[in-house]
Amino acid sequence: MRVWLDALTPKQGRLAACLALALRDRGFSTLVTCREHECTRATIEMYGLEPLVVGAYGGGTRLGKLLADAERVRELARIASGEGVGALVAYPNPSAARVAFGLGIPYVALNDTPHAEAANRLALPLASALVASEALRGEFDRFLLPGTRVLYYRGVDEALWVKIFRPRGVAHRGLGLRERGYVVVRPEEYKAAYYEWGGWGWLELCEGLKRRGLGVVVLPRYEEQRAEALRRGYIVPAGCVDGLDLMYHALAVVTGGGTMAREAALLGVPSFYTFPLELKVSAYVERMGFPLRQWKGGAGELAEAVASIEAGEVEESVKKAGELLERLETPVPRVLEALQGGLRA
Repeated sequence: MRVWLDALTPKQGRLAACLALALRDRGFSTLVTCREHECTRATIEMYGLEPLVVGAYGGGTRLGKLLADAERVRELARIASGEGVGALVAYPNPSAARVAFGLGIPYVALNDTPHAEAANRLALPLASALVASEALRGEFDRFLLPGTRVLYYRGVDEALWVKIFRPRGVAHRGLGLRERGYVVVRPEEYKAAYYEWGGWGWLELCEGLKRRGLGVVVLPRYEEQRAEALRRGYIVPAGCVDGLDLMYHALAVVTGGGTMAREAALLGVPSFYTFPLELKVSAYVERMGFPLRQWKGGAGELAEAVASIEAGEVEESVKKAGELLERLETPVPRVLEALQGGLRA
């Protein structure tokens, strides 16, 4: 079987790349596609793969998202129909799911974002099977059609790439940073269809960290965030960097979303997420003993909490996380089970 994997975001890029490599090791042929958005393409290329880049991000407006998706459907349909694809594996992805449905290709969905209402409503009813963390048992039932197969696993998606990660120390040295002397800050994804809250004060946090003598690395999601971070003198990588390598050597990670916080925590680096909703997969990671916490207080208090972390504490945490990580499953076995289970489109 030839398996088609499609990615819309850098996180999905890591997932698609790691799944593609795992599937190839098991005899599958793969086709990897992605859209032009942030470092999605570069993330996939870090794993030695060359994705087909199809379409681009539609921006923050409903019309922009709709038109970008429509253009992507047309091009993906042309590609998938000529590649002998036997199944699609992707996060809730309206354009790829629509193409798979139209061509009669089974769709195996992965998901850890029940709050992404629009993408889930558009894509999950077209799924033949869903693979998700046990932390989200039942969370997607309202989006699925009767008879859709659901396979849970004891872990989180991020375990797939953190388990195979090997630190190189290239990212922080290239930015002139001292190990455990800096904090990685990721602003909120405010243009996402599901994001309906105000900002969380990441600029105030950065100022507080800087006043306390810490280096601040900002990984912006959008050009406006990049411009403001640069204007204020924070370190912003000029291009795409290996976020795992950068986080591994940091003192802490603070993000307005969930993925990087879970990645950092699985590495053993103290991480905080300021997303307004409690993320069940993140709470699950915290309950397992990884250093992850949802922060509901002010930016100034958070800066103080981060500055109080000792480098020695982080080293101990990294060792402990390595032991805990061995107990987590990745989605690979469940994806294989879905692909080999006689899927119907």
